[in-house]
Amino acid sequence: MENKRGLIDDVPVEQVPIEVRVPPGFWQREEAHMPMPLTPMTESTMTVDRAFKQACAEHGLLVEPHLTSIGGWHYLSMQPVGGKPDAPPPPGWLMPLLLRLSPASRERMRRSKEATRTHFADKLVNRWTTEWQPEFERRIAELRDADLAAMTVDQLIAHFTAARELADDGTLTHFRVNLANWLALADLATACRDLLGWQQTDVDNLLAGLSPRTSEPARKLAALAGKSEDAPEFKEYARLYGCRSLTVELSNPTIAELPGLARRLLQDQIARGFNPTTSADELARKRAEAAAEARSSLSGRELAWFERALARATKAYPIREDNVFFTIDSPSALLRYAALEAGRRLAHNGQINTQTDVFFLKADEALAALQGSTGMQTLVVLRKGERQWAMANPGPPSYGRDHGQPDTRWLRSDLRKSTEALLWAAERVLAPKLSNRVTAEPKPATLTGIACSAGRYRGTARVINSEDEFGKLQAGDVLVCPTTRPSWSMLFPSAGAIVTDAGGPLSHPAIIAREYHIPAVVATGFATTTLHDGQVVTVDGARGVVEVEA
Repeated sequence: MENKRGLIDDVPVEQVPIEVRVPPGFWQREEAHMPMPLTPMTESTMTVDRAFKQACAEHGLLVEPHLTSIGGWHYLSMQPVGGKPDAPPPPGWLMPLLLRLSPASRERMRRSKEATRTHFADKLVNRWTTEWQPEFERRIAELRDADLAAMTVDQLIAHFTAARELADDGTLTHFRVNLANWLALADLATACRDLLGWQQTDVDNLLAGLSPRTSEPARKLAALAGKSEDAPEFKEYARLYGCRSLTVELSNPTIAELPGLARRLLQDQIARGFNPTTSADELARKRAEAAAEARSSLSGRELAWFERALARATKAYPIREDNVFFTIDSPSALLRYAALEAGRRLAHNGQINTQTDVFFLKADEALAALQGSTGMQTLVVLRKGERQWAMANPGPPSYGRDHGQPDTRWLRSDLRKSTEALLWAAERVLAPKLSNRVTAEPKPATLTGIACSAGRYRGTARVINSEDEFGKLQAGDVLVCPTTRPSWSMLFPSAGAIVTDAGGPLSHPAIIAREYHIPAVVATGFATTTLHDGQVVTVDGARGVVEVEA
């Protein structure tokens, strides 16, 4: 298990420097999903960069993401298709001509027009519900119930390969439907801004409570009150909801590997008086009030635009969180279990020292080792040393020069909308420009961030840097963490408020906090290193402020 220093099994090794190569362009630290360096096993099975690019091409977007590791830390760059990554955007009036000169841009323009004509994004939303989700459920169940220990080497390799294919398919599907989601939400945000003068927090009220998969684990857990952990219902809960990763890092345990967590969280829910039905009713009332306020101010074509945008967003919004359960978290858990079985066998054969050393091998290296007898200890020590160097030498928040966003006013309507939607979503999901990110971290009496879930709460801060610290959280504490994933949602009924280092209004912690109707402030920059356990803080989720008591 990895601790705060990034060690697995707590065995220190000599640091091995990593060459820091910075590609051209403006790169920002991707802290919302990868706050720590990844192990070689995780890195070798991750297809985020390829999947995100493919999804952007399918939607005909003129801007696409590039994800890379620099000195062991992950950075993201949004770059123009067919353009130079380190060049400033051209004047807006010149962009249409330059786009026609680039074959790659011309193909994106053609695809964008076709995607708009065929309502491609809306079809993806429908396809998730009718086709992809049931298929992922079936494939996950088949792999989840397999007896890994009883498999031959060839069977285990085949199982690992199947889990890897599931994870690859899941990653691509994740970005396909996420882009569809972002396009719909950007349309609603634009309509509310232009027609009503609303801010993002006002728009959020129209969608609050519409992500049922996020709150499902807590709702199902609440139904187990009075049951013992040996009861069939509790075991079935663990089977269905325990097979989920808590981070993108495969070396970290799943929910099922944290004994007693579900029982303790249920006790916290009871102590906090969490009632799923009451919470859902309050959020439904908030949605109805927000929609009524908008409709009372609009008529004619303006009202028609709002209604179309609201209908699209209402259908697409749940997919943002719900798909992660099937496309990322469960496949990652299955990959971890297969890797651990490989690690157990390699350790038994004396090819690595401990089972968890397998995470310092790439996937293909581990599978090849299963079929041979070569010792991998030297390679493992080297990889551990590289990771230790990365942990001791975190890179800056960004590399390169930020030339700002392109002027999209001169673009064709469909291109303008899709480009602005992607840039809008990148800022609100990742919020890479953290106002509080500084080299020397002060100890202020007030932290500021992004207001993401309204409400004011005073409570005891509890800093949770990783899943092995979940046990620290007590009922009513203020959960302070680098970021969260959808699988962390089961902690939220125990928390009185949420404060994170990273994220934006559409990041996982923000959405989950709104689902549970608790105050949240994200993108504070350094809450986890400024606040400490036991400190009394007041979280104002409407103003984006965290006040620290002396």
